[in-house]
Amino acid sequence: MKTQGLCCGRRGCMKIIGLTFLFGFAAAQTVLASPEFAYPPEKWASLRDDVLEYEELADLIHEYNAEVINSRLEYDDYRGKSNDDFRNTYSEMADRLEDSSDRMMDGINEDEPGYGAAEASAMSIRLQAEQARDQADMENEDGRVKKLEYDRQEALLIQKAQGLMIEYWKKEKERPVLEGTLQQAEAEVQTARRKAALGMLSQPELLEAEAAVCTAQAAEASGKTKQEELRRQLIVMTGWQYDDMPRLGEIPIPEEALPEKTDPESDRTQALAANFSLAADRRRLENTDSGTAKDVLNQKVEAGQQKIEADIEAKYNSLMQAQTDYGQAKEEYRLAEEKLEADERRYQLGLLSANDRMAAQAELSSKKAAWEISGLSFRQAYEDYQWAVEGLAAYEG
Repeated sequence: MKTQGLCCGRRGCMKIIGLTFLFGFAAAQTVLASPEFAYPPEKWASLRDDVLEYEELADLIHEYNAEVINSRLEYDDYRGKSNDDFRNTYSEMADRLEDSSDRMMDGINEDEPGYGAAEASAMSIRLQAEQARDQADMENEDGRVKKLEYDRQEALLIQKAQGLMIEYWKKEKERPVLEGTLQQAEAEVQTARRKAALGMLSQPELLEAEAAVCTAQAAEASGKTKQEELRRQLIVMTGWQYDDMPRLGEIPIPEEALPEKTDPESDRTQALAANFSLAADRRRLENTDSGTAKDVLNQKVEAGQQKIEADIEAKYNSLMQAQTDYGQAKEEYRLAEEKLEADERRYQLGLLSANDRMAAQAELSSKKAAWEISGLSFRQAYEDYQWAVEGLAAYEG
């Protein structure tokens, strides 16, 4: 049950307790969630129910993710600060360290024991002061840079949550195949045992059939375990507690023609304008004095722009390939349906064994899963491309 208000339900209460301990209840209220007027009542009701919908991930991350909540707390310290404010922080630190070093040097006597150690300590503090002074000269951060960094962090978390949910549903679509493989292996091992009892099958062949059952059982168990791990990681990211059991809604598959409606040229321009890292470094350039540091940052920005353009092209090509794969998998599933219909007629006429019929059904299940999983891969490729356009295109590396 998600929180129905600021302190109701299982969802959110754990966060409130922790934040109240650190900052007091009023601060926790301010930080925990947006005000009620931020969304219509029906939207809040949807966010607070016990169904995790794919379309809600961005809002759930924004409202309930612990990292995002902590980022909002941290950003309050930087909001509206100029580059001079950042530089002054280091300058003031350097002043305090220099004063401390001077007082230490004034308070020691060469003739007293421990003079060398005290002098070394004072010199160490003096060195820290010089480093802080250098940092003040080189400092190019400001509140806008910090905001871009926090916005990028939130976008990355949303992207990660989408990926987790897509992987969860891939495992879900794979389950019937794993179950069918296990059923088929169990049927085949029963047949193998009957043949072995009649002397029609060797011991190694029987052991091979039994090993196939063990392999199928292990694959099914591994799939369930991984799916549960994905589910738990996803629900914690979106505000539930580890042992909650929200229902995960199905993920909509994009239209097959969607990639053809995109415009890589305009998207490349948008990606350059929206990229969080590029915008932050451009702002740092404005705050950097001329010299080697500015030259290095200029080179980084120029290389980053090229990297962004290349990443948009690569992700667009991946999207087009995912579209093709999805269409092909869909056609293969259609053909498998037709084949199974023919096999069913043969089975009814006694021209197909029960095991062969089961194999044909397993083949259809496999083709269906491949089609559904390719649809989810198509969704992932679409999201990767959209995130690149909207600010997360590769900038470094």
